[in-house]
Amino acid sequence: MSRLFKNGLSLKTQVYGLIILISVLSFFVRVITDVDTTRQYLQTQMGSHAQDTATSLGLSISPYLEEDSLMIAQTMATAIFDSGYYKQIKFTNADSNVVFNLTSPKRVESVPNWFITAVKLNAPTMQSELNNGWIMAGVLEVTSHVGQSYLTLWEHTKRSFYGSLLLLVASLAVAYLILRAVFKPLKAVENQAHLVTRKRFTLNDEIPVARELRTVTKAINNMVMNLQSTFDSLTKQTQALTDEVYVDSLTGLGNRRSFENHFNSVVDTITSDTPITAMMITLPSLANINQTVSYQDGDEHVHDVSVTLQNVIGALTNSKIFRLNGSTFIALAPFDMQFLNRTRLDINDAFSKQKNSLHVNGFANLALVSVDKGSSIGSVLSALDTGCTIGDSAVNKVDKDTLFSVKEWRSLIQSIIATGEVSFSVQPVKRTKSENKQCYFEVFAHFTHEGEKVNNGHLFAMAEKLNLTEELDKKIIRNFVNVKEQHPDDTFALNISKASLYSTDFIEWLTLYAHTKPIIKTNLVFELHEISLLYNVHVASLHIDTIKDIGISVCVEHFGTSLTSFRYLQGLDIEYIKIDGSYIQDLLDNTQSQFFIQTVNNICHGFGIKVLACLIEKPETLKVLEGLGCDGVQGNLIMPPSKILKTNNNGVNKEFTFCTDTLKFCN
Repeated sequence: MSRLFKNGLSLKTQVYGLIILISVLSFFVRVITDVDTTRQYLQTQMGSHAQDTATSLGLSISPYLEEDSLMIAQTMATAIFDSGYYKQIKFTNADSNVVFNLTSPKRVESVPNWFITAVKLNAPTMQSELNNGWIMAGVLEVTSHVGQSYLTLWEHTKRSFYGSLLLLVASLAVAYLILRAVFKPLKAVENQAHLVTRKRFTLNDEIPVARELRTVTKAINNMVMNLQSTFDSLTKQTQALTDEVYVDSLTGLGNRRSFENHFNSVVDTITSDTPITAMMITLPSLANINQTVSYQDGDEHVHDVSVTLQNVIGALTNSKIFRLNGSTFIALAPFDMQFLNRTRLDINDAFSKQKNSLHVNGFANLALVSVDKGSSIGSVLSALDTGCTIGDSAVNKVDKDTLFSVKEWRSLIQSIIATGEVSFSVQPVKRTKSENKQCYFEVFAHFTHEGEKVNNGHLFAMAEKLNLTEELDKKIIRNFVNVKEQHPDDTFALNISKASLYSTDFIEWLTLYAHTKPIIKTNLVFELHEISLLYNVHVASLHIDTIKDIGISVCVEHFGTSLTSFRYLQGLDIEYIKIDGSYIQDLLDNTQSQFFIQTVNNICHGFGIKVLACLIEKPETLKVLEGLGCDGVQGNLIMPPSKILKTNNNGVNKEFTFCTDTLKFCN
C-alpha cells in the first residue's frame, strides 16, 4: 500500500476502476430494481387474486349455508383450495364460529432460504361477507399462498441476473477495447518518460491521434533529441581532450601525464595498511627491432607487452598501468612488494614464453620499488630505472615455494568469512556550499583475524582470484546492518566488488536479505569502481536496476580513471559519480583537469546525476570545485576517516557511536 501511494495510481487504473465501479453498481441497481418491481407486482396480484376468489367463492356457496347443505359449500371450497394457490380458506358464521377452515402446510420448494429471507412476500388475506337471503350468514376469508409467487419471483430474478450480467460483461469488454486503443499511446509516453528518468533516451515513433497526447509525445521527443545532441557533443569534446592529454595512442594505456596525476593523488594516502608499490618494465631490444626489422614490428612488440601486462597486472584490484615513453611501462599497485612477488614471477614467465632471436638484449627488464608516503616522482622513477638497468637483485631471491600458497590464502579467507571480526570507519561526503550537510558517509571495512588486522588490498585481491569476494561483501553488509539500524536517518555508502556486481546469486541474495532487513532499503548507497562497471555495461545496468528497485542508490567511483568515453553513462540509473582523485591533485594549475570536471558536471547534471570530488586537501581546491559545479566534496580537508566505536560488546545489543566531529554531519 505504501508503494502504491509512493508511485501513484495510474490514470488507466483509475479510469478502468471508475468504469467497472459504475458498471457493477448499475448492474446491481438494475437487478435489485427489477426484482423489487416484480415483487410488488406479485404482491398486488396475490391480493387481487385472493379478493376475486373470496368474492366468487362466496357467491357460489351462498345457497348452501343451511345446516344440511354446508357439506356442499365445504366441498366447493375444497375444490378451489386444492389448486395450491391458497394458504387458507376459512368460513366464520354470524356467531363467530368457524364453520370450516382449510389450511395448507405446503412449503416453498425450489427457492433458496436466503432468497426468501432477503425478499419478503406477505400472504394477503381478503374477506367476503356471505348473506342468506337478507340475513348476514358469515364471513369468508381467503389467504393466498406465497409459494408460487416466490417461485415465479426466483425464476424471474435468475433471468434478470444472468441477462444483466451478460450485458455487463459485454459492456466492459467493449469499454476495454476502446480504452486500450486510447491508452496504448499514453502507455508509450509513460514508458518513454520512465526511461528518461533512468537516463535512457529513446524516441517514441508512434504519434498518438489524440491532440493532447500528440503534443506531449512531440515535446518529449524534442527534449530527448536535444539531450542526446548535447550529450554527444560534450562526450566527443571530453573524449578528444582525454585522448590528446592522457592516453597513449598505441596501447590505449595512460601516458606519462596520466601517471603523474595518479601518482600525486595516491602518494600522500600511503599508510602501513594501504601501501603502494611501483613496477617498471623496460624493453631493451625495442631499438634493435626498430632498426633491423621495422617500426611496425617494434609497435607490435610494444603492443604485445602491453597486452601481457594488462592480463597479469590488470587482474589486481585497483592497479593501473601506464606507458611512460617508447620502451618504458610503469604500474602502480596498492600492495606491498612481498605480495607482488607472485605477480612478478607470472610476468617473467609470460615474457620468457614470448622471447625470440630478435630480443638480442633480452625481452624485458623489470624492477619493483616500494613507494613511501610523500615520495617524489623523480626519486621513484630513478630507483626503478636503476633497478631495470643494473638488475633487480630481489628478482633472483624470489622462490615460489616461499610464497603464501593459494591453499593457505583460501583457508585464511574462509576463516575470516566464518569467524573474522569486522570494524568500520566512515568519512563524510559533504554537500558543497553547506556547513555540515552530508551527501552520505563512505564506509571503510577493516577485517581482523585472530587478533591481527588483515590488509584489505591483499585480502580482496586474493579473494577475487579465489571467487570469494561475494562472501566478503555479504559479511560486510550483514555486519554493517547493526550500525545502520542504530542510525537509520543517515545515508551510508558501501563498496561492492566486481564479482558481486555481476553475480546473479548475489543480487538474488540481496533482494531476499532486504526483505529480512528492510533497513537497507533506505539511505544506503553502493559504490562501484568504474573499471568494474565497464567490464560488461549491459549486465551491470540490469543489476543496477534491480539494486535500485530494492531502494539502494548507486555511485560510480574513480570516474575518469578508465580514460574511455562517457557514453556508457547513458542508460545507467545511478545517483552519483565520484571523480577520480588524479584529476583533483593538480587542479589549481591544470586547465585540462578543470575543463574535464566542468564538462563532467554539465553531462551528469543533464542526466540528473550528482558529481562528487574526493581527496581534497586544500581550501583553494575546494573553492575551485564548488565553482565548477560539484555537488559533494570529500577529503581530509573536510574530515579524515574516523572509526565507528563499538560499545557494550558483551551484550546482546551492541551500540555503535561516532566521534564528535563525525556527529556534526549526522542528520
